[in-house]
Amino acid sequence: MTAARNYIPTPPPSRSRRLQKATATRHYQSVAPTNITRKASQSRSKVTPLPTQRKQLPLALQFLLLVQKGSTTFTCGLVAITLGVYAWTVYAPTLWTREFSKLKTLQRNERQLTASNESLKHKMAEQAEQPGSGLTLPNPHKSLFISPAKVSVMEVADQTTETPTPAIIPDTPIAY
Repeated sequence: MTAARNYIPTPPPSRSRRLQKATATRHYQSVAPTNITRKASQSRSKVTPLPTQRKQLPLALQFLLLVQKGSTTFTCGLVAITLGVYAWTVYAPTLWTREFSKLKTLQRNERQLTASNESLKHKMAEQAEQPGSGLTLPNPHKSLFISPAKVSVMEVADQTTETPTPAIIPDTPIAY
């Protein structure tokens, strides 16, 4: 720091352009400090603190900064929405394809179960028609009929009081 205080820049000697081109060496003043042995207390006392107050920005610049912040927020939101819509357009068809393949598999399984059920019914009907199966044909004289049970009806006391209800349709016309 002391070297910077003691350095006094001096311009090079002015010469004509032709002489400057001819001489490649230039002589400058030395930057070495002249006095190195200073006390620490002396150098501290000469230090001045920098002002820390912020100056008020012009109103136009404040407005432009506000517009920049708003447009940055709007742009980030727009990018997030765009990514969401893009993800939905990619994810929805994949999900639909997966669910549609499940539906097709379930329909195929349903057809197979229906066919198996009908073949079992047919096989059981063929076995029932054979004479050694021990099954008999239905006879209406051997059928059992069950009469429905009697249910007692409980009477509920009517607790509503007769209050006159106002007419829904007024006597006079509403409009005109």
